[in-house]
Amino acid sequence: MNLNLVQFWEPEILGHYAPEFKDEAIIVCSDFTEAELKEFSQKKRKYGTKFFSCKLLVRKDNNEMQRFRRLADFVAVQGSSPEMCFWAGTQKADLLVQPFSSQKNFLDSQTITVLKQNGVFTAFLFSDFLAARSFEQSQLLKNAMLSLKLLEKADAKTLFFSGARNETEMRAAKDLSSFAVFLGMKKDSALKAARKSTEEFLERVE
Repeated sequence: MNLNLVQFWEPEILGHYAPEFKDEAIIVCSDFTEAELKEFSQKKRKYGTKFFSCKLLVRKDNNEMQRFRRLADFVAVQGSSPEMCFWAGTQKADLLVQPFSSQKNFLDSQTITVLKQNGVFTAFLFSDFLAARSFEQSQLLKNAMLSLKLLEKADAKTLFFSGARNETEMRAAKDLSSFAVFLGMKKDSALKAARKSTEEFLERVE
């Protein structure tokens, strides 16, 4: 199944573009409030595309983690520091998002072991690379390559998404798998990360 993750919620736009990119399902990842999740659940039923909600946690809060596990389809953690990455693993989050920045890679072998043991998928979002410029972009790519190399060495689960913040940043699965190859993945592994692994990931809500 073609699955994508975006960071904006405009159902009419997403419903229009999903068939164009052959996306059968879309995860909307945001720092949702409870009220916003309730509204999301009501609106998503009106469209042919399968929509899933994903609460993005940007700080360590065990209570928030447990509360939104019951409210959202998925819970993701922003990998903005080594501590956040490790916390995502120990709390068994569904997704760890972008465990690197233009300054450094935030993953180490201990954290990756915890992620793997607890079934946490690591998500690479293409949109951040589109937004970065010149030196910042080159450093972001360098640290993403390092993160990916460490994850692959441990055979940890990875996914590649557009992470689009608007319709102009949406990308097809084949483009995302090509990006994975650019970061250092072998072609077969890249295709799996952009497509086949998504079926395993969606089993969490089926």
